[in-house]
Amino acid sequence: MQDPQSERESQRRSWERFYSENERPWRGIGRVDGLDAGPGCRALDVGCGNGKTVAALLRTGAEVTGLDFSAAAVDLCRKRWSGAGFVVGDCTRMPFGDGAFDIVTLVHVLEHLDGEQLRQTAAETVRVLADGGRVLVRSFAVGDMRAAGTESNVRGNGIRYRYLTREAVEDLFAGLEVTRSETVEETMRFGGVRVRAECIFRKGAGGPAKNLNI
Repeated sequence: MQDPQSERESQRRSWERFYSENERPWRGIGRVDGLDAGPGCRALDVGCGNGKTVAALLRTGAEVTGLDFSAAAVDLCRKRWSGAGFVVGDCTRMPFGDGAFDIVTLVHVLEHLDGEQLRQTAAETVRVLADGGRVLVRSFAVGDMRAAGTESNVRGNGIRYRYLTREAVEDLFAGLEVTRSETVEETMRFGGVRVRAECIFRKGAGGPAKNLNI
């Protein structure tokens, strides 16, 4: 079994190959509803990939920064999205100051991390988030058609996927208010079902966090 650092480096190389071979692996514009994004809002898209969520944030008028540990992904984004800034960096050690952003998005990022990386990424997200700021998490969940009954698997491109539950995502951000938390099931045309956890959290301005989810 690979040690965590070797596994992380192996995954980074797989992602570099993926983005080098696929300039637009995901098309369209992402969804960022419920975040109150708008002009003057400082937004960070963690694991920006080819910029699908960056594009959605730019449409709101937000000031957008994209972060990804794949240099190939960042190069693609810089070519396509001149209105945003992009940084090569690790989500477990984000190169930003405390409270630097009003919004942080983690769209299909957490499912590629192991236990310690999940905890570090959640802690870093909370650190760089300003008081009153919001976090959007979207992650493939247990029951997804690609999980094949396992908690994790490696696709043919060498990229590892782990399948979380909505409750597991909530636990990672236990210090924040939950303003939305749901498990979304989407039936595909050929009959398979995609399952994902979607959560929005808010960082309070002091005092104990309240769970607003029913």
